[in-house]
Amino acid sequence: MKKYFYTLRPYSGVAGVAVLWTGVLLAMQRAGLGLIDSRPFSSLGVDPASARLFSVSLLLSALLFVNFAYYVKSAFHVHNRFMLYFLIGQAGQAVAAVTPYGDNSPYRLLHTVAAFSLAFSLPLLIRQFAASESRSRHHPLYRRLLRLEQLSFVVGIGLFMFARGIAPLGQALPAIGFHIWIIAVTYISRRQL
Repeated sequence: MKKYFYTLRPYSGVAGVAVLWTGVLLAMQRAGLGLIDSRPFSSLGVDPASARLFSVSLLLSALLFVNFAYYVKSAFHVHNRFMLYFLIGQAGQAVAAVTPYGDNSPYRLLHTVAAFSLAFSLPLLIRQFAASESRSRHHPLYRRLLRLEQLSFVVGIGLFMFARGIAPLGQALPAIGFHIWIIAVTYISRRQL
């Protein structure tokens, strides 16, 4: 069983992306939430039709992403700050998954801080990864992926904070840059074997 686990470990990030987006998209469908909507993704956690699915997909994908982080640490020469940023972000995702965001929720502030911790960790961990892999022949790609994440982060946070009616799109953009990075790193690491 242990050998099977380690064989699948390199794909845990891609599995996390699949679990997260499958759960979020199904929860959005159940709650009637669109990417162009005034309600944020966090509202999925309080809607009775989607709350359990949304929370479970966030928690399970956070566990898969942490597993992927440990794989990256073993397969690449990354600094400990990479792990620190990764673990802080995924802890934020897990806390956001279990703290409801509703209008009268006593956990609303905690949920918000946790969600922003996740969002801010993404460009930091990708930056640390790119810096750690500066001697790699793939470094130019890692730098482009970092720029993609930085752009998606700035645009996403800007849309979320300052535009009305497109909260889910603003929240999705930083995650999409991160998920593209996961897929690219998985592909590169598997080709190097």
